[in-house]
Formats: sequence, structure tokens, C-alpha cells
Amino acid sequence: MASLQVEIPDSLMARLESTGQPVQDVVLKALEQYIEAEGFSLTKTQTWQLCGSLQIKDPAASYIIGKDNQGQSVTNYAEHIDEVLY
Repeated sequence: MASLQVEIPDSLMARLESTGQPVQDVVLKALEQYIEAEGFSLTKTQTWQLCGSLQIKDPAASYIIGKDNQGQSVTNYAEHIDEVLY
């Protein structure tokens, strides 16, 4: 088990002690609830948020591989990123 040192304000510690619950149990339960509520999700990353938000105004014809459901051109620039950037 990992060890964790946490500084808890005196006012909060007094309220915590009045519950009669061990501090370790309360902290572990709070961490579990946080992880359940905020758990890692690839769709919540900044990279994911950028995906699809950027568009190439005039894509080169050689990179267009088709159309999506809305009739927008779909490109494969990502597969050729080294060629495009360098």
C-alpha cells in the first residue's frame, strides 16, 4: 500500500474527528468517490477535444479519401503527418 501525507486544516480536522470515523477511512472513501466521478476518460483529454475541431480549408486532392455523412471531405493527413509537417 502506498503512503500519503496530507495537511488538513484544523477546522476541517475538528469536524472530521466529530464524526468518529478514522481519518484514513474518510480519505480513502473520498478518493474512491472522486475516481468514480472523475475517472480517466480519453474523451475528456485536451487532445481528444482538439480532434475534429480543426479543419483544413483546402485539402490537397491526394489526401482526400472520401466524404462523411455531412458531405465533408475526409482526409488521411494523420497517416502522412511526417510528410506534411516536414
